[in-house]
Amino acid sequence: MFRVEIDAGQVAAKLGQVPEQIMPLLQKGASALAAQTHAHVIQQVQEKLKSTREKYLSALHFSQVNDHTWLVSLEKEAFWIEDGIEPGREMIDDLLKARPGKGPVKTAADGSRFRVIPFQHNKAPTRTWDPALALQETVKKELKNRGIPYGKIESDSSGAPKVGLLHKFDIMNAPLKTHKGPGQGWGLPNEVRKGPTGIPFLQGVRVYQNLVKDKDGNQVLDKMGQPKVSRQIMTFRIVSSKHKGTGRWVHPGLTPRKFLDEAYRWANETWENQILPELQKELEGK
Repeated sequence: MFRVEIDAGQVAAKLGQVPEQIMPLLQKGASALAAQTHAHVIQQVQEKLKSTREKYLSALHFSQVNDHTWLVSLEKEAFWIEDGIEPGREMIDDLLKARPGKGPVKTAADGSRFRVIPFQHNKAPTRTWDPALALQETVKKELKNRGIPYGKIESDSSGAPKVGLLHKFDIMNAPLKTHKGPGQGWGLPNEVRKGPTGIPFLQGVRVYQNLVKDKDGNQVLDKMGQPKVSRQIMTFRIVSSKHKGTGRWVHPGLTPRKFLDEAYRWANETWENQILPELQKELEGK
C-alpha cells in the first residue's frame, strides 16, 4: 500500500494560511488528485497492456473512504500483472486451484488431480497474447479453406442460430516454430508448434455456438429481441498433478508492470507541480 498524505499544517504554512481556513480547499484538491491518479492508472493500462488489460481494469477500483481519504485499489486476482511472474515458474498448482468459472478440478482413479484448460482462438486482437496471434491467423485460414465463417454466427435453414458443437478438425502442420521463446512450443525451429508430448497446438480445434446467459442463468437478448449467441473456437488441454517436475505448464515470465508504484510517484509530482499551485492561485484570487 502506498499513501499520498497531505499535511494541512505544512500546506497552510507554505501558502501562508491558517489550516482551518483552507481545509475545504485542500479537500477539493485531494479529491481531484485521487480522481486524476485513478484516471492516470487507467490510461497507463490502456496504453501498455493488451491481452491482460481487461483483467487488470476489472480488478482496479476507486472509492472514497471518508471526507479526507480516497482509495485506488487492486484486487489480488491481478497482482500477478502488477508484480510480474518469474520465468520458469511452474503453474500447475495455480491451475489446479478451485476458482469460480474456471471449470472443475477432478480426481483420477490413481488419485491425481486434473483440470481441462481451454484455449480460445477467436478473441479480439487486443485481448490476444502476441505469440497466439499466429495460431489465430492459422485458424482463420483453415476455416476459410473449409468454407466455415470465423466470426459470423451460423444459422440453420429456418434462420435460427445453431447451438452446440458445430465443427471439429485438426491442424497438424501449422503454424511453425520460428524461434525459441514464449508461445513457440517444444521442438526445433521450422517444426510445427507443439506441446511436450508432440501434439500440435492446433490439434483438436472445436467450433461452438452457445446461448448467452446472465449471472442468474437468464437468457440474454440482442437489440432485436432475439436470443444472443456467442461463438467460440477452442482447443483443450489437460493439466495434471502428475505433470509436476516434467517441465510442462511452466510460465515464460511476465515483466512487472508496477502501475501503482508509478502512480504513487505521479501523484506526488502532480500535487506539488500542478494542484498545489492551482490552489495557491485560487487563494490569491479570493
